[in-house]
Amino acid sequence: MDKRKNRNVIALAINPIYAHAIFSGDKTVEFRRNGTPTIITHIVVYSTNPDQMVLGYCEVCNCVEAPPEILWRDFGKYGFIYKDDFFSYYQGYSIGKCYLLKNPRLFIRPLPLAQCQSFSKAPQSFVYVTNNEWKNIKRKKTADESTQATGRDSWRGGTPLRF
Repeated sequence: MDKRKNRNVIALAINPIYAHAIFSGDKTVEFRRNGTPTIITHIVVYSTNPDQMVLGYCEVCNCVEAPPEILWRDFGKYGFIYKDDFFSYYQGYSIGKCYLLKNPRLFIRPLPLAQCQSFSKAPQSFVYVTNNEWKNIKRKKTADESTQATGRDSWRGGTPLRF
């Protein structure tokens, strides 16, 4: 069993409204303040109360660091968030991060917190996922047909991102 942390994969605690929006394709970016790593390949989505489960994971195709005004201008419409809530979230912060998400994989059976090896309580900011747990997560059955059916496999609802 490989308990080393995978520096490319993090788990984030996300409000259920936003977590479910990621898997429905309505939310294709994840906004964060400070403290999360910039260079990652995947986010494991832990949906907070009342779900308190790992719902699935998604790929990260890029992370943009910029002032909140720029993040809102460029990515606000993809964040499934009201403008007032967005700026309230970033109040007092001069720089934020925006993870551009693609290929969300919703588990058929969400993973209860008690079964997570990398964290035993909800991540406060983020937590690196262990190599062993990441291997197990990738093996879990997902509802891939739902993302394929909608065609929303990249952050712009089906349009590949070019940088």
